[in-house]
Amino acid sequence: MMEITASAPGKQVLLGDYAVLEGAPALVLAVNRRAEARIVSRDDGVCDVYAPDLDVAAARISIDGDGTLQWQCDKATAAKLTLIEHVWNDLRSEGLAPPLAGGFSIHLDTSGFFYGDGASRVKLGLGSSAALTVALASALATYAGHSEAMGDPVQWTRRLYRMHGGWQSGRGSGVDVAAGVAGGLISYQLAGHDHVPSFKHETWPLPGVHSLFVWSGQAVSTSHSLRHLSQWRTANETKYAFHMQQLGTISAAAVDALRAKKAQSFIGLTNDYAAALQSFGEACGLEIYSPAQKSLLEMAVRANVSFKPCGAGGDFGVVFADDPERLATFERAIVAAGMQVIPLPLELHGVSCHMRQT
Repeated sequence: MMEITASAPGKQVLLGDYAVLEGAPALVLAVNRRAEARIVSRDDGVCDVYAPDLDVAAARISIDGDGTLQWQCDKATAAKLTLIEHVWNDLRSEGLAPPLAGGFSIHLDTSGFFYGDGASRVKLGLGSSAALTVALASALATYAGHSEAMGDPVQWTRRLYRMHGGWQSGRGSGVDVAAGVAGGLISYQLAGHDHVPSFKHETWPLPGVHSLFVWSGQAVSTSHSLRHLSQWRTANETKYAFHMQQLGTISAAAVDALRAKKAQSFIGLTNDYAAALQSFGEACGLEIYSPAQKSLLEMAVRANVSFKPCGAGGDFGVVFADDPERLATFERAIVAAGMQVIPLPLELHGVSCHMRQT
């Protein structure tokens, strides 16, 4: 029997939030929380999916003559597994899905993307669906004998960007997909009229820059934020363009400062970006800064450190400081105030895929 195991990391957006949707560069950090997809061949012809984090056990699959996946389970269970169906059918359309012969079991694990246990368990906003897309698509392509599809990381990212974006109804930027493929810190951009993703690895940590991640304790829906933004943009094109240009200019300058190893300039620009992000949120009616994050911002100003929300906002924020002792003092203060500091070390390795015979 054959077993394929693939995994991919989650992400945090350090800079470029929202502006990346309009072609601005974003700095995206892969973090050491990984989604895993494991495929085990079977000799009984049965195909099924196990996804404990979705409360799904042994959801049966049938494969039509043309390779289309069909669920043989109740509608409520199938509704939880639309991402798997989407990944399968996209791979099939490109000739990368597994052959029809034989059965297999798919085991999915995103437990690292949650905080707490039992009834208090909450999903962290670290891009779990994108990481799972990267892991599952990589495992399925390898199981089908097409591991060469992963050979060019940028091209594989572009394929997976279309795949995950289609599942999200075309609203996402793809930063989380790129982080899952690439690992490390990348500068990510959607280039040209067609918004083709590209990325470049950057050096991190930057000497003289110290950071930590703070979680507000609440889960936030990125898709809801992007839907709201799309509606607001339609009625406010001029205002939208102004804010995107302002955010994009700051983000590009911060990437330049990072590459030039100008720590003070980089931290100052993260502060500028935070202020521009707050102004943008107030203009369009998005709660980019949750009430807890507004309190954090006030504390950060008093402590002389930089604080900004990550990604869509509301859940995670990142703190930057040029002095490790000042950052440690700030960390003690926010923990005493009941806020959560979540250790999220840099994950150097992107998607990994291994095959073994059992």
